[in-house]
Amino acid sequence: MKKWIVLAVLALNVSAQASSISVNSINSLIQKNKGGWIARENRISRLSDFEIKRLLGSKDLPEGNGLYEDRTRALEAWDWRNVEGVNWLGSVMDQGNCGSCVAFASVATLEAQYRINSTLPWLTPTFSPQQLFNCGGGACDMGWFPSSAASFLKNKGVVDSSCAPYASGSTGEDVQCKKNFCQNQTERTYRIANFNSPSGGGGVSSKVKEALKKGPLVTTLTVYEDFMVYSSGVYKSVSNKRVGGHAVSLVGFNDEGRYWIVRNSWGPDWGENGFIRVSYDDKSGIGDSTWAYQTTPEDNYISIANPTDHQYVSGTETIQVKLAKPAASEVVIAGDTDTMNVVSCQGTSTQECGMTIDTQKLKDGRYEVYAKSGDKKSQVREFLVVNHEPQTTISFAGVRGVDLKKPQKGRIEFDIDVKAAPVIPQRVTFIIEDSTGKVIVKRVTDQVVEHMRLGFRTNTIANGSYKIYYTAETPFNGSMAEARSNVEVMTTKN
Repeated sequence: MKKWIVLAVLALNVSAQASSISVNSINSLIQKNKGGWIARENRISRLSDFEIKRLLGSKDLPEGNGLYEDRTRALEAWDWRNVEGVNWLGSVMDQGNCGSCVAFASVATLEAQYRINSTLPWLTPTFSPQQLFNCGGGACDMGWFPSSAASFLKNKGVVDSSCAPYASGSTGEDVQCKKNFCQNQTERTYRIANFNSPSGGGGVSSKVKEALKKGPLVTTLTVYEDFMVYSSGVYKSVSNKRVGGHAVSLVGFNDEGRYWIVRNSWGPDWGENGFIRVSYDDKSGIGDSTWAYQTTPEDNYISIANPTDHQYVSGTETIQVKLAKPAASEVVIAGDTDTMNVVSCQGTSTQECGMTIDTQKLKDGRYEVYAKSGDKKSQVREFLVVNHEPQTTISFAGVRGVDLKKPQKGRIEFDIDVKAAPVIPQRVTFIIEDSTGKVIVKRVTDQVVEHMRLGFRTNTIANGSYKIYYTAETPFNGSMAEARSNVEVMTTKN
């Protein structure tokens, strides 16, 4: 079974040290400098200084604002989230507890460029930051170079995300590079045709903007501590404390507002739904170093539109195939314990077809599905069949000296064990209730494996006594089947 791993915290004493970021002080500086943005405490700002440094894994560190701005140009704007009503970007991802930002920026940029060059809004490729990062030479503790990522994408290539799921952000540990993360890895590997650097390590901003009109770019910036607590508005740093180097995907610009539009890799709950607008005048060096990818046009794009990746299904399910041009196609469904081959879309006048399968004829478990037309194959999608009521147990216990009989302070960690059949739960939720039974903390992860380690910072709630427990939820028969762990009492004294 494919493993899905949740965000964990490194088992190092230094990770228990609280972050030194003061949101109130930063907001005061913003007001003093008449800044046009708002800082707010968030999941990132509650991390320790050590954990924050692990998010910043770009070895490319631009200095200041090296782009020359040609103000004689007419004012323009571009945003790949909305080009004539179409959003060409994928969902915002979360790199987790690993300095893998270069891989995430590279994959986000590649997915968008591949889709844009196809001119097909329905094409939603997904590539693996895990395989790109560790096979290319990146490491959680050391980070990586965007130029190295670009070279690896051209010379070696990257597999789809179902072949090599991301794990390092959950464990804080690197994954060993494999020749075979999955079956048929060679034919599931994609290479870019070429890459270039529109900014050339500085230069004229108009060159970057013209390149952006063709697709998003990988870029880097030097991060100051106030970047971590960005919430909304046009960011311009008011801090003098450098934290590290970061790689992101540059997806647009606005001359009237004088800002770049940036897609981050810290999840959709950070910033403006995972994005940040950065002032042209910011000192971070944003846009000074950029990388653009060129992809090779294909004669027939083909994709599985449904089910979506990691979808739970039961009963009858529609497999939807889309093609760039009319052609016959075959749908192949292969599971850990069962296989189904179905021929569909035999007509030559359609570019979209749907076929209904009865999943009750399949054994419960994990399956991969892809479509092929001649020698063309779609990317693989994963889905989980669950036609029988899940049997799930979940339990947890404190680790590394965490004794819940004693008052807790700072960062604490729990080992969570999940035993489930026929499939792993879709999500696990950590719940804290106060003395009245009111839920005051509810933290959800939708990446679940049998053995997990999760952390919680006790100074995010008031001192007192609380009930804590975990739940595991699995979609079944139109609702969520829930299993609840043991309930423990936790007293906080920070």
